[in-house]
Amino acid sequence: MRYKLLVILVFFFILATQNIVCGQNAPKQQLLIAEAENGYTSQPNESLKIALLLLKGANSTNEKVRLNFLVYKIYSVLGDYTNAANYLFAASNYLDRNSFYQNAKINIEKSALLQAIYLLKQSNNYLDRARSDRKSIKDIDSIAEIKSKLIFEELALLMHKKEYKEAQKIIRKNNTSSLLQKGIANKKRFLLISSEVNIGLGNFAANTSNLEQLKALISPKDKYFEIQVWNIIARNYFYQRDYSKAIESAVKAEKLIVQMDNIYLLETTIETLVLSYLALNKEQEYKLLNTKLLTLQNEIDTKEEETINTIYNLINAEYVKSYSLKKSAFNNKLYISIGFFLLSFFVFGLFVYKKYLYKKRLTEIVSYLEFPNQTMLIKSEEIDTANKKNSIPAETEQLILNKLKKFETTKKFTNKDISLAVLAGQFETNTKYLSEIINRHYIINFNTYINTLRINYIVEKLKNEPNFCNYKISYLAELCGFSSHSSFATVFKSIIGISPIKFIDLLKNETNDTSITPSENE
Repeated sequence: MRYKLLVILVFFFILATQNIVCGQNAPKQQLLIAEAENGYTSQPNESLKIALLLLKGANSTNEKVRLNFLVYKIYSVLGDYTNAANYLFAASNYLDRNSFYQNAKINIEKSALLQAIYLLKQSNNYLDRARSDRKSIKDIDSIAEIKSKLIFEELALLMHKKEYKEAQKIIRKNNTSSLLQKGIANKKRFLLISSEVNIGLGNFAANTSNLEQLKALISPKDKYFEIQVWNIIARNYFYQRDYSKAIESAVKAEKLIVQMDNIYLLETTIETLVLSYLALNKEQEYKLLNTKLLTLQNEIDTKEEETINTIYNLINAEYVKSYSLKKSAFNNKLYISIGFFLLSFFVFGLFVYKKYLYKKRLTEIVSYLEFPNQTMLIKSEEIDTANKKNSIPAETEQLILNKLKKFETTKKFTNKDISLAVLAGQFETNTKYLSEIINRHYIINFNTYINTLRINYIVEKLKNEPNFCNYKISYLAELCGFSSHSSFATVFKSIIGISPIKFIDLLKNETNDTSITPSENE
């Protein structure tokens, strides 16, 4: 295949340098375009080279639209959304307002592109434009095609919002309709979306038929689809807690992604592998891939910021062009410029507000993570002990305090049988002395003192050993010495200020591991 594409490229280059045009060149150019369109999901890099060369020599408006659209699709497969946006908007620039069918297609693709970078409100705006364009289309087949694409993007938008029940309603409504299942491409996408919705709703068993059909549709000519299939199979196994099969499927996807170099697909695959290795307690594999995942996520954040800036500029340019065609007077142009400025300011404000909320959340996390060892065990400097009668000899009191400090460095306080009497016996003193010293120096009673040590102990475990964030709350309670889940949760909230589940969520968000939740939360 590579050799064939190389020959085609050389052939086209020779034709271009010889300036062969019109009748002789046109059919061959159309063949090359068709070749690139057929191979972009399997050999995107080779198809991209052909498409870009063809675009340089394109003369007609239709060819420019078709080739810009093709280049957009290729860059989308490669996960390069910045370049994808540039070529998609370039394609729309060649269309006039009366090209309703083509405008509808491009507006739907703009919606899909904006969804990929989570600009969901703007994505819905382009879907509204596509719906408006569809009303003006006359051809019955074109109407059906646009309607089908609209339904798919509506479903995709609902899944980005995690509104799986609403998505399921649409799927059930159209399940028997040929509208969504007509043609192999539609069938593939319908099955992918249905499988995603089932996973979102936890209907893993219902996915059996879908996943078998998806595997049957895998073809060497569509590696992009094959990657999606193995990724979704891996996720389905993961949520069924069949982690070994999840790893096996994700590895198949990973091998194919190497040929695509799509970091978004790779992030999904690596995330499944990381969580699966973590669940299997394969520490070495987990650490290696988790480091890779964090690097990928940083790279994606940078790319998304670049894409967002590019898209806002393109949208603004699109608005300017649209209004410029209607308004020629200077004053009207000024009003439009002011409108765009306000829009940009508003968008910027939303971006800043998002950053503010993020930083606020981090600040909240840090405030809990800065909870130092035994901060609740603070000696009082405000109580005037001189006015209190101290019946304990100073030497005995200091000896007991030293034993308490040593006791705090052990894990004996996690023993469920620990009591004032037991500890007094260990310290070779009486309960009255021990209780009085704890009350005077820590300003708390014995039970609060023990509970505070236990909560401090489990907080340190959660902070420093990420695996603990995946354990059941009941296990954490037992580990630090509580007899029940409920008493642990109550004491934890009274000391830390938030529930243990909320605290664990904050820790996970801080480490970009939000997809893992405590087992008792599932």
